[in-house]
Amino acid sequence: VAIAACVGAISGALATASMMRFAAPAQAPVQVADTSALDASVARIDADLVALKANVEHSAKTGVSQFNRANDRLDKLEKAQAEPLARIAKLSKTVDKLRAAPPVAPAQAAAAPAKETTGSIAPTHQVATAAAAPAPAAPKTEIGRLPTIEGWRLRDVANGGALIEGRGGLYEVYAGDPIPGIGRVDAIRRQDGRWVVVTPRGLIVAR
Repeated sequence: VAIAACVGAISGALATASMMRFAAPAQAPVQVADTSALDASVARIDADLVALKANVEHSAKTGVSQFNRANDRLDKLEKAQAEPLARIAKLSKTVDKLRAAPPVAPAQAAAAPAKETTGSIAPTHQVATAAAAPAPAAPKTEIGRLPTIEGWRLRDVANGGALIEGRGGLYEVYAGDPIPGIGRVDAIRRQDGRWVVVTPRGLIVAR
């Protein structure tokens, strides 16, 4: 029994020693594994930092290039707007000059000397006018004999023209203008205190 107990004690001691011998070096791989994982994490973080830095630099370059392009576009727009504005300013100056310069006054001033230079011719012109003035007296007697045209009436007289109304509507006529169904207007004049339109077929009077 004592020998068996001694053998059992020795066997247990040997088993314990062998177990401790195998157990002690087993912790080293765990530590090595932990260190490699840490190194991998650090390497991954470094890679992320490098990528982030590259993205920031790229974004900065892109932003600068876009800003430069925007400035170029603004410069082009300003130049494009400046040209029409300059043209408008020139046109405005030209219009102001045209408004400031009266074109009618020089024409009247030039016409005045012409009358003075032809003063010697004026008497003959006046004599001819005076001689021709009594000529319309003869038609007055004829106008008095002309009948009044039915279906037509005189509405108004202004600026040498007459507004007449017939079956076809209103007509604005002057001396020499044709009237449908009647003929040309011989004259527009006053007779016996009223306006009449003289035509070959008769008179158009106000009614």
